Amino acid sequence: MLLLLAVVINLPLAHSTWTDAKVERSGEDVSATVVEHGDSDWLSFRFPADVDPDQRTWSVEVDDPTYDEAVATGRLEVRVLDADPSAYRVDGAVESRVPLVVTAVADVLLLLLVLLMWRFGGRLRSSLRAVALGDVERCKPEILLERLHAEDYLVRGEVLEVGPDRVVLDLGNRTIEVLLDGHQNPVGHQQAAQVRARMIG
Repeated sequence: MLLLLAVVINLPLAHSTWTDAKVERSGEDVSATVVEHGDSDWLSFRFPADVDPDQRTWSVEVDDPTYDEAVATGRLEVRVLDADPSAYRVDGAVESRVPLVVTAVADVLLLLLVLLMWRFGGRLRSSLRAVALGDVERCKPEILLERLHAEDYLVRGEVLEVGPDRVVLDLGNRTIEVLLDGHQNPVGHQQAAQVRARMIG
């Protein structure tokens, strides 16, 4: 889940960087028509019909010299991918640092979360202790903590740790350490296991 979150956070910036590199490497320089401008440095423009047959309008924020020249001439120099008019770069464009800052902050927060989980992961989940009433057995993958009677439970989960006299099962939001008390455990690490056990803590 953390890996997926990291991909989601960094994908927009990575895609933008990859697109810019592709435009720089494979794009062609064209003269676009300025169709609208205001008092600010925002311009709206259209590519020639052979570049963009749909004649869509694109907008960009540019620096003052580029803005003044575009308004005076009605033209704007743009480098664009022939097969993808949405991938373009305007000389004199004002690049926003907001996406980079937001991505960096999100990456730092994600890293802190990973460090906290690594440092305190074992403490963030409650841990139970029990004594086995029979041998540990293989079972279908399932998380179960079912009371049989009094303090006796049927426990099912994934094996996290295996020892000569104990086994630790993952119950999702908690773990349970089962003392074998002479019983057998033929189930290996990261396999599904079940055992009848008496809760002691």
